[in-house]
Amino acid sequence: MTSSIQIICPSNPQEVPFQHLTEMLLAAFAAQDGIVNPPSSAKSVTVSELQWRFARDRLFLATDEVGTVVGQVWVEDTGRDAYLYKLSVDAAIQRGGIGRALVTAACEDAAGRGKEKMRLHVRVELTDNVAYFKSRGFEIVGEGMHEGYDHATFWKMARDLDGMSRP
Repeated sequence: MTSSIQIICPSNPQEVPFQHLTEMLLAAFAAQDGIVNPPSSAKSVTVSELQWRFARDRLFLATDEVGTVVGQVWVEDTGRDAYLYKLSVDAAIQRGGIGRALVTAACEDAAGRGKEKMRLHVRVELTDNVAYFKSRGFEIVGEGMHEGYDHATFWKMARDLDGMSRP
């Protein structure tokens, strides 16, 4: 599947289909309904929020052979490290390596910018997501809880970027 996929990091907001990205996120995170508590903040994402994030963070898009966006991941610069979030792939073509290509591109980019680690959070209930990120070189390095909860609601995961190929 990934042989016809291109990963891009757009710099011009005019090149970003924000409405499509919003719809992709809402569809991807709908699978968590009734599983994660509290509900994911991705459930309330808007075009204006993604536009704000684009001005602040880095966006990686996966496009197919005709240029249609089929996946996305966002990366926030957090100083020495980077924070990966909102990974989503078109549900019709998941499990074809697109997520892996997006995560790899984001990690290589962060390594090339001198970041030490890529960090992310995964909800405790999403054991398949934890396993996925472990298979991408991430490890659980801590736990966190959302406001109003008295137990861990997410795992803090991190991956060393030392030794990553530098673009």
